[in-house]
Amino acid sequence: MTHPSPPPAMDPPCKHKGPALARVVGLSKAFGTKKILKDVSVDFFPGCFTFVVGPSGTGKSVLVKHLVGLLEPDQGEVYYRDERVDQLPEERLYELRKRCVYVFQHPTLFDSMSVLENVSVVLRYHRKIAKALADEQALVQLRFLGVEDYARRMPGQLSASQQKRISIARALALQPETLILDEPTTGLDPFAAQELNDTMATLSSQGMNLMCISHDIQSIRQLAHQVVFLLRGSVRFSGPASRFFASDDSAVQQFISGDVDGDI
Repeated sequence: MTHPSPPPAMDPPCKHKGPALARVVGLSKAFGTKKILKDVSVDFFPGCFTFVVGPSGTGKSVLVKHLVGLLEPDQGEVYYRDERVDQLPEERLYELRKRCVYVFQHPTLFDSMSVLENVSVVLRYHRKIAKALADEQALVQLRFLGVEDYARRMPGQLSASQQKRISIARALALQPETLILDEPTTGLDPFAAQELNDTMATLSSQGMNLMCISHDIQSIRQLAHQVVFLLRGSVRFSGPASRFFASDDSAVQQFISGDVDGDI
């Protein structure tokens, strides 16, 4: 039985007339002689699920890592809310990263700790709360992500999908206002990827500001409100997902179709 593709996302419920959630202005970044980002300017809006997309190696992760000060620009300015991120001292960046949490592509779990300990430790360390209360709050997040049954297991006993869910549970335990997910469905089978998409849709519907680095067209179609499409280190498209999928830009359509011949 053939299932129809989900329709493109509708125009976003974003506050376009209000201040941006985050933005970069004239951002350039190189590693050695290799230029990764070239004079990139883009706004990220509150209330949006924004996907930063494009071919591999085009600067998606490099762009988004600037938003939380994981990288410093060679040129340009980076803002989160009303703060100039690229000028913040380390202690202010520390606070920013609790409000805007970056979940890396590969789960960064502590092998020597149980699943429950991996989540509760961030509460004990960052929120300075007692272990019993931290464990209780950690279980709430594990339950939300559907991995409560694995609370006493060690990370090495879990699948890649389960480990990714635990990484997200740990991030959510900090109660951030923005969650950044780096290639969350990469390496997952279609069923696990859809389960994770459903979780992200729930977070979005609850009002979480979400950014996702991805080249997963299914996820983009299902979830995106705003799309930023990077090509060779420059912004080729930025706007509502509905306009992205309807774009007559040949590179955008090649990316969507997966055609090997074209501008990409």
